[in-house]
Formats: sequence, C-alpha cells, structure tokens
Amino acid sequence: MLVLDSPISWRAEGRGTVDHAERSGALPLRPKLAFAGAEYELNFIRYYHAFYYRYAQASLIVGMVLIFGDFLVDHLAFQNASANTYRLQLCLPILGIGIAYSFTSTAKRHWQFVMCAFIAVVACSLFWVLLEIDSQGGMGLSSWVGILNFVFLEFYCFVILGVQFRYALAAGLIILLMFECALLLASGKDLSTLFYWSYHVVTAFILAAGIGWWREFLLRKDFSAQTALTAAKDFLKNQNGLLEIEVEKRTRKILDTQDVTIEILASLAETRDNETGNHIRRTQHYVRALARQLQFHPSFADYLVDHQIDTLFKYAPLHDIGKVGIPDSILLKPGKLDPDEFKIMQTHTTLGHNAIENAEKRLGTKIEFLACAKEIALFHHEKWDGSGYPNGLEGHAIPISARLMAVADVYDALTSSRVYKDAMPHDQAIAIVVEGRGRHFDPDIVDAFIQITDQFKDIAVRYAD
Repeated sequence: MLVLDSPISWRAEGRGTVDHAERSGALPLRPKLAFAGAEYELNFIRYYHAFYYRYAQASLIVGMVLIFGDFLVDHLAFQNASANTYRLQLCLPILGIGIAYSFTSTAKRHWQFVMCAFIAVVACSLFWVLLEIDSQGGMGLSSWVGILNFVFLEFYCFVILGVQFRYALAAGLIILLMFECALLLASGKDLSTLFYWSYHVVTAFILAAGIGWWREFLLRKDFSAQTALTAAKDFLKNQNGLLEIEVEKRTRKILDTQDVTIEILASLAETRDNETGNHIRRTQHYVRALARQLQFHPSFADYLVDHQIDTLFKYAPLHDIGKVGIPDSILLKPGKLDPDEFKIMQTHTTLGHNAIENAEKRLGTKIEFLACAKEIALFHHEKWDGSGYPNGLEGHAIPISARLMAVADVYDALTSSRVYKDAMPHDQAIAIVVEGRGRHFDPDIVDAFIQITDQFKDIAVRYAD
C-alpha cells in the first residue's frame, strides 16, 4: 500500500482545519489512486476538475493539429493513398464535435468520461483509416506508422488529455483492444507477426499506463501537501485569533484591576478630606477636556496622544492621594491654616509621590502608567513663575500633566463650597484663572481653558456636590 503522510484533516466545504494531530498513514493512497477519506477524495476531484477541464479541451485542439500534420506528411509521401483524406473527413470532425460538446453543461459535469469516449472513437476511426491506407499500398497500420499512432494515442490518453488515471486506463484498454483487432485484420493468418506486434504494443501500453499512474500519484501527493499547508495556515490563523481574544481579555482584566485600585486609593483619600468624591470626578473631566483642546497644539501634540489622554483621565484622581498622610487637625481645619500648618499641608505632594514610587519599587520594575500618577501627585501645585511647591519648578520644567491638573484643581476649588468658604460663581472663577495666566498657569493652557469654559461649566453642573 502506498501512503501519503499528512497530519491534517480536510472538510468537505474546502477549508482546512486541524482537528487533531493524526499519525502517518491517515491518508492512504492505494494503487487504484484514491484517498482513504471520502470527503478528502471529493475535494481532490473538485480540485482536479477545476484545474484540468480547460487543459483537456485544449488537448483536443492539439489532437486535431497532430492528425492534420499526419495527413500532410502522408499526402506528400503517398499521394495515391486517397484513404489519407479520411483523416480530414472523419477524424478531425469527431474531435471538432468533441470540442464543441465539451462546452455544454452535460459535458462539464462528466467531462472526463466524455473526453475519453471521443478519444476512443477517434482511435477507432484512425485505425480504420490506417487499414484503408494499407489496402492502397501506403504505410498504415501494419507498418511502423501504425505502432507510432498507437503509442501516440496511448500517451495522449494517459498524459496529454489530462483525465484521471481510472478514465485514462479504461480508454487506453479500449484503444489497445481496438488496435489488436485491427492488427488481426491486417495480419490475416500470420500469427507470428500478430504476436510480434502485440508484444510491442502491450509493452507500449504498460509504459504509458505507468507514466499516467505516476503523474496522478505525484498530483495527489502535491494536493495533499498543499492541503496540509493550507489547513495549517488556517489553524494558525484561528489560533492567533483565539490568542488575541485571550490577550485582550487578560489585558482588560488587568486594566479593570488598575481602575479598581485607583478607585480604592482615591476613595481612601476622600474619607480623610473635606472634599467630596465629585471633586475627583470633576477634576479628571476638566483635565481631559483641556487635553483634548490642546491635542493638536504644536507644543503639546507629541505628548497628548489619545493613549496619554486616557492615562491622564485615569490617574488624575490620585493627585491628592498624599493627603492621607496629613494629620486631621490640619486637613480638617475649618479655618485658614497658619504658616507651619500650611508647610505640613504642602507635604501631601511628596507623600503621594513617595507612596506611589515605593509601591513601584516593591514590584521591582518601572511601570509606565505610574509615571503619570507620580507627576500629577508631586507637581500639581507648582506654578509657571516658579513660586509653587514642593520643588519651585518654573515654566516648561513642570510636566504637562501637572500643568493641566493645576488649572483643573484651582477652578474646581474656586467653584466648590467648603466648610471654610462658599462656592465662587463660574464667571468669577474664570477671571481668577485668566488673571493667573503666565504667573500661576501655563499661558497656552489658560488660552485653551478660555475656549472651553462652557464645557467646564457643564462638567461642574453634571458632577455637582
């Protein structure tokens, strides 16, 4: 038994899927040339039909050309052999009818049987023509010409015509039997001559059949390899899709965990402050509104990409996380803080930054998204003119994230009521922010703020205390 090794199973609809790894021998190819799997065999037949149908039609035209060439050669060599014209009158029309019929729907469905039938009929007519040429003194069936025509017809069936081996074998056997009958008529009672020629024609038949078998064997082997490759590609594509889904799910889970962690930390800060949770909501929306307004500004475009804006929105709530380390007597004091108390209050920036950084150190690696949280916590009270705290940074030395947070935080502080003050009207808060342009705040950010004050007002109303 001949075996084509393939680890791939194939489905009838024509798409390869790897159901499981199969051992060698899953697709045995027997001497009769048929895959063990019925569905696999059906797909090969579809592939074969699609590829060889036009090829077979073209081979009929080749047959017509060759027969016409034989006519011309015989006509020049034996002008008195009128039977030679039968090639034109009989053989060529049969092939012509075959070509025309091959375009019909019936022929397309059964084209291999149809092609073989026409070749067998042409062979029969050609042998008769050669017998007639013999009777007129020419070189016909009983000469080397007859053997040459037989060999050509056998190789035409098994190789040139392009039909599957099982159809070619049937047509080849019919042609062999017809040739033997014609030889019997040509040799009469000369059995030795009959046996001599029969040996050679049978040898030629076996050679042609062997080549035809090997041609289809290689074709099936190539089909099996291509099928396995296609199925493997589809399998890997499906696996990649599943992996992408799994990665997306796990990434989403990690992001959700981050969001929950931030929410817990921000809520912890709220429990120790006079400010409410809505202060956190408002400031993060203010920051995002400013960032989007500045996204295409030349000075901010490289930093304020969509991903970074999302990060700013997510980690803005941690700007006052350091207040958990401020004593209640200072943090919850209803009146104005004295200088010493204010100095202690200022340490909430470094406390928040250090808490995040220490957590990062415990993990043993730098975490990109925490860089934004540390910047906001440490520098959101820095001022453009360098008079802020804790480091007295000036101008562009202040990170963009902290500059955005400064405007958002001050506006919200002005428009929100506290135990020690009343809320300021929207227009008055705008005026104070504008007054701080170039001193407290980045001028470009204040300009952006002026353009979207209506958005700030809407956010303040939507998340009012």
